[in-house]
Amino acid sequence: MVSESLAEIVQSLTPHEQDEVRQFIDNLKRRDASVGSQSPFLQAADEFIDQHPELLQRLAQ
Repeated sequence: MVSESLAEIVQSLTPHEQDEVRQFIDNLKRRDASVGSQSPFLQAADEFIDQHPELLQRLAQ
């Protein structure tokens, strides 16, 4: 079963790495929960802003 193998993989990580995995999963859950509250355009704009801050900073100059 896929979930069992994923659990085994996570258990084989260091405590710090396991914490990072938990944070990543929490981030995915929050993102999924907020998807319904934003229009697709605003969601895409937010993603672009997050991924390209240096480009936007150069354009603002």
